[in-house]
Amino acid sequence: MGEPSRYSVTDGRAGIENGVLKNKLHIKDQKKLEDLETLLLSDTYSHFLTLIEKRTVTFDFAFLCSVHKFFLGTLYLWVGKIRSVDISKNDVLFAPIKFIDQSLKTFQIVLHNNRLVPTDNKRHVALKLAIIHNEFNSLHPFREGNGRTIRLFLDLMVVSNGYNLIDWSRRSHMTYLRACVKGLSAEHSAMTRIILAGLTKKN
Repeated sequence: MGEPSRYSVTDGRAGIENGVLKNKLHIKDQKKLEDLETLLLSDTYSHFLTLIEKRTVTFDFAFLCSVHKFFLGTLYLWVGKIRSVDISKNDVLFAPIKFIDQSLKTFQIVLHNNRLVPTDNKRHVALKLAIIHNEFNSLHPFREGNGRTIRLFLDLMVVSNGYNLIDWSRRSHMTYLRACVKGLSAEHSAMTRIILAGLTKKN
C-alpha cells in the first residue's frame, strides 16, 4: 500500500489500528503487510489468468468484486464489498457514501458500454480501458486495493482479447497519478496514452 492508509476517512469504522489496517492475520507491521499484499497480488494474477484460459469470463462488476475478494480475502473482512466510509486522498473526495449506489449504477453502465469487441483497434481498446479505469477511480468502491484491482481487471480484459498484459511501467508513476487526477474530470486522453504505450498484441 505504500503508507499506513492510502486514504483519509470520515469515521472510526475505517478499521485502522496503530497506523495499520486491521487484518485477519493480526499483522502490526506495515512493511510485512505490504509484502504480503504483493505476494497475494501475484497469486491473484496467476489464478485469474489460468481461469480465463479455461473459460469465458463476463467482465462485469460482479467479476471485478470477485477479483478484489480473491486478492485481499486472506487479509481483510470487507473485501469484495462496497465501502461504508467516505474516503479521500490528497484533497480528492471519491464518490460520497450517500451517492455511491447511483455512482455504482453509472459505473456498471460504463462497463457495459465499453466492452471490448473484435473490431476494436488498439487505440479504441486503450480509450475504452481508460474510461473504465477513470470511472472506477472516481467511484473507488472498496476500502483499499482499488488501483491494483482495476489494473488487474483491465489486464485480464486485454489478455482475453488477444493482447499481452499491459506494461503499466512504460510511463512513470507520477505520470500515472496525474492521469488519474485528470480522469476524475472525465479527461481520458492522458490515461489512454499510458495504456496505449503499454499495450501489445500477442504474437
